[in-house]
Amino acid sequence: MRFSMAYRRGGTALFLTCAVIVYLLVLACVAPAAASAAPDGQGVLHFTVMVHLEGWDDDNKKEAFEKHAALVREYADLFEKYGARLTLESREFTAGCIRWGDNVLKEMEDRGHGVGVHADIGGSRKTTQKQLLTGIREMKEELESLGVTVRHVSGVCSDKDWVRACINAGYEAVTGTVSYALWSLDEANRPDGFEPYANPAAGHTAYPWDPAGAVSPWRTSDGRNWIQNDPKGKLLLIPSGASLVYAFEERNGKEHGGFDKDDLTAWRQILDEALTYTDSGSVNTYYAAWSLGSAVSTDVLEQWLRLIDEYVQDGRIVWTTVPEMIDLYNQNPV
Repeated sequence: MRFSMAYRRGGTALFLTCAVIVYLLVLACVAPAAASAAPDGQGVLHFTVMVHLEGWDDDNKKEAFEKHAALVREYADLFEKYGARLTLESREFTAGCIRWGDNVLKEMEDRGHGVGVHADIGGSRKTTQKQLLTGIREMKEELESLGVTVRHVSGVCSDKDWVRACINAGYEAVTGTVSYALWSLDEANRPDGFEPYANPAAGHTAYPWDPAGAVSPWRTSDGRNWIQNDPKGKLLLIPSGASLVYAFEERNGKEHGGFDKDDLTAWRQILDEALTYTDSGSVNTYYAAWSLGSAVSTDVLEQWLRLIDEYVQDGRIVWTTVPEMIDLYNQNPV
C-alpha cells in the first residue's frame, strides 16, 4: 500500500513537472509569434499614386485624347522632379494611344512609371464568369500590344469569382479593391458591416475598411474567401489608400471645395497614421488614388509632392510603382 501511494504521488509529481515544462516550451514558442503579430511602427512605406486614366472618351475623340495625354506628360514631369513615380491604369486611354498613334503609356513605362489596366468591369449582376474573364484578358492583351508589360489590374469587382478570372487572365496583382467586391464571398465569409450594395458606386469604399489593413498586401486564389490570406495564393491584393484630391473629405466626412491646403493637412495625418501600422519585418505598401479625370492645380500638387518628400528624406517612404511592389512582395512574402 505504501509503495502504491508513493508511486502515485511520484507519478503525479512527475506528470505535473512535465506539464509545466511543456507549458513553458509552448509559451516560449508562441510568445515571439504573438509579439511579431503587432507591427512595430518602424517599417518603410512603399508608396505610389494610382492614376485611373478615365472619363475623356480618349478612344473616340482625338482632341480630348491629346489634352489628356498632355496632362499625363505634364504631371509625369512634375513627379519626376521629386523622384516620384506614378502608377497609371488605363482602358480607354489605351485604345486612344492605339487609334491616334501616340504611345504615351509605353513612354511612361520607359520613364520609370508603372502601367496596368483599369478594367471597370463586373458591376452588373448579369455579367457572366466567362464575360468577366474575356473582358479583362482582352484589356491586358490590348495594353500589351503597345509594348507595355502588364502585371496588375484595378476596377474588377463582381459577385462572380473575379479572383479566379484575374488569375486565369494572367494578372499577378489587383489594386483598388472596393466593398462591392465582397459580393463574391461565400455568405458566411462576409465581414460584419457588409451591405447588399446595389452597384459599385454604392459599395465604392476601399476594402479593407480598417486603416491598418491598407498597408498590408495579402495573397488569395479564391473569390469565395479572398479577404483571408492564403500564403500559396496566386493573386496579390494590394489595398488602396486615400484619395489624392479628396483626402480631407474622406477623413472628415464633410463636403470640400477641391484639392487645397486642407487636403495637404489631411495627408500629413493620413501618412503619420499609416506609418504607425508598418512593420520593419514586412513589405508595407500604400498609394494615393487619383481619377484623372479633371486637371488639378499644379501648385497644390507640387506642395503635396514636397510634403511626401519630407517623409522620403526621413527614410520612411520610398517611391515604388505597383509592379515594383509585386516584386518586393514576391521576394519577401511576409
